[in-house]
Amino acid sequence: MLQKEHFLVSIFCLLLVLLMTNQLLAQEVSLKPYGIESGIIEYKYSGSEVGKGIMYFDKFGSRTAMNVDTKRGEEVNKGWVISYKEYQYIFDPAKPNDGLKMKNPMIESLMKMDKQDYDKVAEDLYSQMGMKKSANEKFLDKDCIAYKGDMGKILTWNGILMLMDMNYGGMKSRQEVTSIKVNVPVDEKYFEIPKNIKFSELPGFGTGGYEEEEDSGDEDEE
Repeated sequence: MLQKEHFLVSIFCLLLVLLMTNQLLAQEVSLKPYGIESGIIEYKYSGSEVGKGIMYFDKFGSRTAMNVDTKRGEEVNKGWVISYKEYQYIFDPAKPNDGLKMKNPMIESLMKMDKQDYDKVAEDLYSQMGMKKSANEKFLDKDCIAYKGDMGKILTWNGILMLMDMNYGGMKSRQEVTSIKVNVPVDEKYFEIPKNIKFSELPGFGTGGYEEEEDSGDEDEE
């Protein structure tokens, strides 16, 4: 079975960065997740979890597909997280009955905010993590925004997570970009929701419990 807890933690971290760093994109008038139209980004995981991941995105990050292949001890975690607007689809192609679908209404609400209000929400979210904006840092020759706190450090560039180096109660975890290609064509196939996957709605994100989905949820996409 797909390791749900691992993916939910990963999604939370990625969404948190995605939601909170838009205010840093001074060149963007509208609230777009990333300041780059499209890209392919490769990640390396180390610490308590080791492995690799690769993220594909277009439409300035409103559509992403993340493939993860990691290992924590003897536990192997493989699968995809495809995000489009406020929906996330989590699945392992080898486990067609174990797909998860979740809706995060917070994303839709933030996209409707004025930038001033959004900036305040983002600042509060970082503060809740115990992190404060620090001096910019270079990472892979990118001038990154840095946020630091007792839990660790996060670096972003144009809203894209470049480095997340954290320590949760003595458990160290590091996710860092090893390769980044921006404004390149991204194959449409990476964003397709598999028709053979059965998705269950994740409770707490729009429903009161698991709700079986017979289709792939394509009706939510435009």
